[in-house]
Amino acid sequence: MSLPNPEIPVVEAPTLPQQLKQYLDALRDAGVEHVAKAGPTPFVKAAPRHTAEAVVADDPLAARRRGLELLADEVQNCAKCLELFSMRTRALSGVGPIAAPVAFLGDGPDTVDDREGRPFLGESAAWLDRSLEFLGLTREEVYLLNATRCRAPKRFPTAKECANCRDYLVRELELSQPKVICCLGTTVAQTLLQTTENIAALRGRIHDYTGIPVICTFHPAYLLKNPKSEAEGRKDLESLREAMG
Repeated sequence: MSLPNPEIPVVEAPTLPQQLKQYLDALRDAGVEHVAKAGPTPFVKAAPRHTAEAVVADDPLAARRRGLELLADEVQNCAKCLELFSMRTRALSGVGPIAAPVAFLGDGPDTVDDREGRPFLGESAAWLDRSLEFLGLTREEVYLLNATRCRAPKRFPTAKECANCRDYLVRELELSQPKVICCLGTTVAQTLLQTTENIAALRGRIHDYTGIPVICTFHPAYLLKNPKSEAEGRKDLESLREAMG
């Protein structure tokens, strides 16, 4: 055991009162003449909830809108169909108000839709505008969506591509809850209604999808190429208008 070196002075640490006095002296030298006495911690009332999460929790409509936003984000990251994923500009989700009087369901975005990021802007736009005029509605009043979310280059979506997207379709309709759904073409109707019947067999009657009436009509591209069928398509719109009430 080593002994302390007598040449090195031993300095004792200051006691607590001595430390306090040194601290007060330092404050006085710095010009501080008064120190407030400590008291109980004041009660602070919690601020009201104004966060987005709180608003969503308190508003069912806002919760559904938030659900649609989250679904759209999920769709943007989808790569189930590698061919379409590699060629698309973006994946399109539906647009329109919740609880719209009608939702128009197309098969998938075309080149214009893919470029602009909104459905029903390309080949189907003229048909949709005429149909909305007949129904007395505007684009802002209806819900527009597709059975598939990515552009299929110069062809209709395949059954596999529709199946890959069907979960997104089911969830979007559950959140948007349109009053009536109008299916445009065989591919769309078969995807939504899970049937093998073609559009000729599905037209002329009201179908049911989770309690929502469904009207089936021709694909807009078919009507553009077969103007003689325009009168039959108008009958479907009349049925749609009746289903809307």
